[in-house]
Amino acid sequence: MSSAVAVAFITVVLVLGGVIAFAIFQWGRHLSISKQTRAQLTTSEEFRGLSEMAVTAQEHTDLKLAEINMQLAQLRDQLDQIQKVLKDVE
Repeated sequence: MSSAVAVAFITVVLVLGGVIAFAIFQWGRHLSISKQTRAQLTTSEEFRGLSEMAVTAQEHTDLKLAEINMQLAQLRDQLDQIQKVLKDVE
């Protein structure tokens, strides 16, 4: 093999090695970005689920508060009636 052919062969091998190394680097980078994107989507889905649970809890709290306010109004009415009876008895 002549020295020119040997140099050409080595150059081709080095170029192909560089291309393969670059392809492997890009593939690894793509996997890393995909993994990060998946993690962000999972986190965002978890936050969405938490926010939905918070909204549901707030709705239940509002319903309970309305129920308690209604019961309190009934107790006030009963207390007013008892006070009226007590005044009438005096």
